[in-house]
Amino acid sequence: MSAAQGIMIEIIVFIQSFSNSFLDSFFQLVTMIGEDMFFILMVALVFWCIDKDFGYKMGFAYLTSGVVNTVLKEMLKVPRPIGHPDVRSLRVETAGGYSFPSGHTQQTTVFWFSLMLKFRKQWLSILGSVIVFLVGLSRIYLGVHTPLDVVGGIIIALVWVIISNLLFDWSKQSGKPILLAVFVVPMLIGLYLFPTETYYKVAGTISGFWLGYMIEFRYINYSVKGTIVRQIIKMVLGLAGLLSIQTFVKMLLPEVLLSDFVRYGLMGLWMTVVAPLLFNFIFRETKSDQSPTIPG
Repeated sequence: MSAAQGIMIEIIVFIQSFSNSFLDSFFQLVTMIGEDMFFILMVALVFWCIDKDFGYKMGFAYLTSGVVNTVLKEMLKVPRPIGHPDVRSLRVETAGGYSFPSGHTQQTTVFWFSLMLKFRKQWLSILGSVIVFLVGLSRIYLGVHTPLDVVGGIIIALVWVIISNLLFDWSKQSGKPILLAVFVVPMLIGLYLFPTETYYKVAGTISGFWLGYMIEFRYINYSVKGTIVRQIIKMVLGLAGLLSIQTFVKMLLPEVLLSDFVRYGLMGLWMTVVAPLLFNFIFRETKSDQSPTIPG
């Protein structure tokens, strides 16, 4: 073990020296805020009910960040602290693959930094910063990541959001969503280079999301506006569709990596095409409304 790795382990051991049953439960709950299901719910809420354009922008930043995280892990192959004799590891089912950078921390930072840049509210910046800190701390406390993994995840996320936003704005200003192929084409090449379940799922979602973006941009013109009752109906129907695809399509397809790509691609298409068409049909919505409704 190198000196740097030894220092990382010492920090984990120090943080875990404060452990008790309450903190065990608290940090396991906190770490769930950094998991995919939470972000799927939040991105869907923004895209379907608050601000469609921002939902696209944040969705691309979040999904492509997932690809970046997986590629870095597979290239660097940094081992996790799980199994070290001095480290107690909890909720290890959320700790697949390699260690650097922390995916939970990186994706949490992408989500909240995107919100901060969009709405520029002090309360939102404070809330987001606290949540990012707690999620990162939870990964260390639970013994599944080192402090270096967490700090690396935060830095990578901050840089990637800026890059992704610039590329998305360039595509939107030119009126050519196909330009976002700069994300998709290298990612598809990566299917051959990084044959992992996580990579195929993220790559499938991005492919479906991008294809849906081009279709919705040109043909659907979905509107986010509606009463609170309508927004609740949208979320219930939309999430029911996502969960149905995730569960039942899996039962129909063989257990191979390509099935994960197809299934998550269908989820991306559901979010951007099928659900908006369903909402338009139910509520007869025809005009796009991009005004954000998060209160100041």
